[in-house]
Amino acid sequence: MSMPDSVKTFLSHASYEKVKTGNVVSTSDENDVIEAIINKQDCILFGPPGTSKTYMIDRIHEYLGDKTGLVKIVQFHANYTYEEFIEGIVPDTDKGGFKIEPGVFYKFCEDAKKLKEESPDKICVFVIDEINRANVTAVFGEILNLMEDKGVRKMETPKLHKEFWIPDNVVIVGTMNTADKTLAKLDFAFRRRFRFLPVFPSKIILHKMISANGFDTEAKLTVDEYVTCFEVLNTKIARHPLLGKNLTLGHVLWTKKNDNTPYTKKDIGRIFRETIFAQIESYCGSNKDALGNLLGIEIRDKILYGYEISDEEIISYLNGLKNSKVVNA
Repeated sequence: MSMPDSVKTFLSHASYEKVKTGNVVSTSDENDVIEAIINKQDCILFGPPGTSKTYMIDRIHEYLGDKTGLVKIVQFHANYTYEEFIEGIVPDTDKGGFKIEPGVFYKFCEDAKKLKEESPDKICVFVIDEINRANVTAVFGEILNLMEDKGVRKMETPKLHKEFWIPDNVVIVGTMNTADKTLAKLDFAFRRRFRFLPVFPSKIILHKMISANGFDTEAKLTVDEYVTCFEVLNTKIARHPLLGKNLTLGHVLWTKKNDNTPYTKKDIGRIFRETIFAQIESYCGSNKDALGNLLGIEIRDKILYGYEISDEEIISYLNGLKNSKVVNA
């Protein structure tokens, strides 16, 4: 069978970009989040763990300043339901029996309507952390239709029998961890109602975070060398046929928490044993070849057979990583 002319034309104009180290895909920052919220665009921040998604969400008040209205954060999970989100039947602890109770998003929208009357310029942000852990189509139900024309489209709720709509001062912001293998898939009807903002590992952010501390002489690493290791390992993961960009390692995972002292050899050892190696092992599962490709045979076998990996071995691994040719591949 010959190739259709339309396909030939498409292929002749298609361009293919090599995977590069560092930011292997385009990534969003707080400015993109602010723009989406101010423009009243429902959006989802998606990316691997440790890429500052939650950090951005926690600073919404700071980003919006005087425009901040209400901010509510909820976390979805596998058993989250429409009844919790919009309305449902719950036990009546005062009178006994059961009663119909408005859900968290229903209440938020009612509060946002009241605020709009008092302060029409305020923006109310409803944040859903780990949005794709739940069956979102079932949780949102008919609310999906109201998202397309906020303040105009209305419905009668099936149990409370009250008129409900999403006011136009409400913006929904979700976060999505692309490395979570238990996630429910998002269908097209749900996807097309959100702006998706990629938040992927950033060598620029890592460099800034590490530079605030630096390394002591015992670590035998510079900030630039450590960032190179970050680039090389993430490039290996992004290029691996069984892994890919959604399983790269976020910049936050490469740092220590709440400590302004210089990074020591012990700090680096702890970060890699407790976080980096553990995350890679969870990605690779029982695939010994993939684990060996990323970590080397010696470290792979120590992980698989439960042997301790010393700080010196981790520094040696990083020295090999920073000299890898994968950066220029």
